[in-house]
Amino acid sequence: MPREELAADEVLAALEPHIQSGFIEVRRLAGPGFEARPSLVITVAGRGAGSVGLVGSHFDVVPADREAQGWSRDPFTLQVQDDGMLYGRGVTDCLGHVALVTELLQSLAEGNRRPNRSVHAVLIANEEAVPVPGVGLDHVLEVGAMEPLRTGPIFWLDSTDFGPTVGTGGVARWDLFVTGVAGHSGMPQNCVNALELGMAAAQSLVGWFQDAYPAHPDEAAYGYPCPSSLKATVLDAPNRGFTTVPGQVRVTGDIRLTPFYEMEQVLQGARAFVAGLDQAFERGQPPAGFPAVRTADGRRGTIRLETSERFMEGIACDLGSAGLAALEAAMRQVRGPQGVNRHAVTFALPLVRDLQRLGFDVQIAGYGIAQALHAPDECARLDDFAQGFSILREVIERL
Repeated sequence: MPREELAADEVLAALEPHIQSGFIEVRRLAGPGFEARPSLVITVAGRGAGSVGLVGSHFDVVPADREAQGWSRDPFTLQVQDDGMLYGRGVTDCLGHVALVTELLQSLAEGNRRPNRSVHAVLIANEEAVPVPGVGLDHVLEVGAMEPLRTGPIFWLDSTDFGPTVGTGGVARWDLFVTGVAGHSGMPQNCVNALELGMAAAQSLVGWFQDAYPAHPDEAAYGYPCPSSLKATVLDAPNRGFTTVPGQVRVTGDIRLTPFYEMEQVLQGARAFVAGLDQAFERGQPPAGFPAVRTADGRRGTIRLETSERFMEGIACDLGSAGLAALEAAMRQVRGPQGVNRHAVTFALPLVRDLQRLGFDVQIAGYGIAQALHAPDECARLDDFAQGFSILREVIERL
């Protein structure tokens, strides 16, 4: 179980002189029973109205196992190379961003110059794992601590490669349960091959999805590299006899959905499609090309699709946002005319769509390395974070 207080206390210690002076205000938020898992809401009051939100950088990291995952370095020791490369679990996702936000707030305080708009940094617990009531952003929202951030854009700082990332994908899991009739492979008339039936059903499900949810016209404007997808990723066939026809198979996969489609609608449609296939088996009308679904004596195979109750939705950021304009202008100022690489991804970022649905203007940026996310030998470049620091300072000045 993560103890986000370990990282949160480091942030508070760095900011302590400026908290004592009154330049920075801090709320430490943790639900009852989760005192070791706080989030921090850190505010620098502005000279005028409006807000700038720096949200999403999180204290928790994904697990690391040096031997099992093939790390060549100690995952939990920060290593700084002469060329400015940083190695260690969390440097990209997301403790490097926590450190960056802390340095930015220190810089504002040391200069004793209040920004035009109030700056609210929300550093959160419990981003990587399944949401836990009373922990992380859910709790911050529950106690109303996000309300001051409604008067301006929110920059979600948990992405990579500068971007900005203007779109993400949703993700859901599905499980196809296949029951056949096991038996001797030399007497196939007495069997229903669950492995073949599962493969055929999964391929039919993919075809249904591609027809029902093709590339959406709006994806091009956001720079999505590929359309939505449904695919099989795991095959569980507990059968070790090559002369035995398997009678039980489970095929597991995921759905990656661009935000122009509704995930709940897709899941309902997928379940209905598989149920329709199973009904066709009952009628003796399997689609062309399917393997045998009944034995010679009338026993039949069955298929059933279950989908995850929990899923994440993708986000399409507001391309007309003043926050996005300020971010891209700041990037050009710091990185040059070619320094903006507006793009979208089909992997999921948790929580961002939830905030957008609540009415917040969410923009996404980040300064880690995409290939290092959740990977062995996680790394980031110090120079990238230095540029990120300058970009965020410029954004605050522009808004």
